[in-house]
Amino acid sequence: MTRPKPIDWLVLAALVVTWGSAFAALKIAVAHIPPFWNTALRLWIAVATLAIVLAIQRQGLPGWRDRAWRFYAFNGLVGMAVPFALFALAAERLPSAINAICNGASPIFTALLAHAFVSGEQLTARKAGGVALGFVGLLVLVGPRLTGGLSLEALALIGALAGAALYGVSNVVTKRAPPVPSSVGALMMCAWGAVFATIAAVFTGPFPAWPPMSSVLAVSAQGVFPTALATIGYVYLIQRRGPLFLSMAIYLAPLWATAVGVIFLAERPSWTAFVALALILSGVALATLEPREKLPA
Repeated sequence: MTRPKPIDWLVLAALVVTWGSAFAALKIAVAHIPPFWNTALRLWIAVATLAIVLAIQRQGLPGWRDRAWRFYAFNGLVGMAVPFALFALAAERLPSAINAICNGASPIFTALLAHAFVSGEQLTARKAGGVALGFVGLLVLVGPRLTGGLSLEALALIGALAGAALYGVSNVVTKRAPPVPSSVGALMMCAWGAVFATIAAVFTGPFPAWPPMSSVLAVSAQGVFPTALATIGYVYLIQRRGPLFLSMAIYLAPLWATAVGVIFLAERPSWTAFVALALILSGVALATLEPREKLPA
């Protein structure tokens, strides 16, 4: 494979900043927008953004009988609507940095699920060690909060981890989905997610009163950047550079999110959170990075 070009590094940096900053934006948004409505609004904004992208690219959607719709309907539910809502609920109780650390564990769940359901993705001894190390990190993160029983904070943490596990399910389903252009798949997934999220929001409460401009900007930013455009960047790097190159964004995004939370939201994560972050990211590295092949003499 050829060496990464400057555009590849720019897209990678954009993903780190976008994904890492999303949790601070989520924290600001849910201060005045209920979590389920935040999820629905975020996804409809993403749908509108991606519709503009498709119009610029002059691309159309596949016919309704195309089997890709079924895959992306499932992914819209388990890869967007449900985990977005879980992370939004968690944001009401957890610092944005802790939320991001939970999200950083998604490759651990992906590796475990791929072992069971994806041909050729079985765990080696090294990858199994990485999964085990990642789960130790999760125990370090969750353990201190469970000592006092199932408090609201502990339930929020469990919900965020469940969201990360669902991202793992979605990643496996995406590998098995019929191939479509990245922006088309992103729109299909976001559209189904928006439908599911809106149904859930309607049943959980009325549409909120007009929130302050800070929350409006925060939910708009979530929809445009980490939900719509980042999905296109994600598929772009997978197609051009492969998962090994993209995995660097997964490692760096929680670090960026922690820095954003400390600097702009005055968060002060405990030392156990930093230990958990180190263990989880080390586990992700072992579980996902492939050793570089030696060149022949």
